[in-house]
Amino acid sequence: MRVAKTIELDEHIERELRALARGRRVEARLQQRAQVVLLAARGLQNKDIAAEVGLDRRQVALWRQRFLNGGIDALGKDAPRSGRPATVTAEMGVAHRACRSA
Repeated sequence: MRVAKTIELDEHIERELRALARGRRVEARLQQRAQVVLLAARGLQNKDIAAEVGLDRRQVALWRQRFLNGGIDALGKDAPRSGRPATVTAEMGVAHRACRSA
């Protein structure tokens, strides 16, 4: 059985994570990720954290590792997804909206 790496938080980081986990104006995904890290720092296992926050244990392991690698900033970034590149650029979209409103 694998054992997840321990997360130790200093006061400043823990305060930031608590603010993110409770913030009313924070994206739900970011709140959930902050909660994952806080529970991991308390020593809970991935399966217990998963049950608490409503994720799969593999997702918990992923966010725990991303935090260890990149800190709080890593919690706000999703990994790039595969797929076809966008065919409409932002400039094209702005021009199109401008034409429609004229």
